[in-house]
Amino acid sequence: MTITTTKRRVLVTGGSRGIGIACAKEFLRAGDHVTIWALHPERIDEAKRNLGHSPHLKTRALDIGAPNQIAEALLESVENKRLFDVVVNNAGWTETHPFLTEDSPYWERVFATNLWGPIHICHGVLPYMISQQNGIVINIVSDAARVGMAGEAVYSAAKGGLISLTKSLAQEMARHQVRINAISPGPVDTQMLDDNAANPGAHRLIEKMVEKVPLRRVGTPVDIAAAVLFLASDGARYITGQTLSISGGLTMV
Repeated sequence: MTITTTKRRVLVTGGSRGIGIACAKEFLRAGDHVTIWALHPERIDEAKRNLGHSPHLKTRALDIGAPNQIAEALLESVENKRLFDVVVNNAGWTETHPFLTEDSPYWERVFATNLWGPIHICHGVLPYMISQQNGIVINIVSDAARVGMAGEAVYSAAKGGLISLTKSLAQEMARHQVRINAISPGPVDTQMLDDNAANPGAHRLIEKMVEKVPLRRVGTPVDIAAAVLFLASDGARYITGQTLSISGGLTMV
């Protein structure tokens, strides 16, 4: 099957590194116009260099956990007539440590980044997608939400909420020809995994998880980006409301 795309306007959150920049690269290669949102301006500068300073690339530094910043960015897109045909809610954040050592500010940040951010983005972009009777949203969740993971209780809960949001919005939006799916990675070689593995208390938990992967390797950002590009293509035009695990067989549900 040939996967084809047209020149669409694509938003990738958390697009400056890891899965996000891999997705941006694939969409640019397909001929799409890509906007990446990321928290750190210096990482955006690095992403521009890695993506070859493409003329089809736009960037913005913002905190995905700050609703006012999301609203401002979407308003600017409306004013410039650059609303998005494809949205990849990729931005995420967590730390790995026991639930009883955590506090409320940490929980609030985890939910703001992993669940409330995508909710606010969907609320902002879906009216436009409805108006054009076409659109695609792909939410990056986690297999921790599907099977649970020690040291990631609140993160698992937030990503579980995003899976439920995916299914419910897919039902609401189907009559408008707007498709909403989720991709659920297992362990992926990203900076977030490295950061957590550097914590002595979390290292063994992550090591044990990786040992259980049937394909005997950690995933790569490119593995995830390939699936994102497929779900955003015409080849997936009859797929909505689904959660696809990409975990080397770690999760089989």
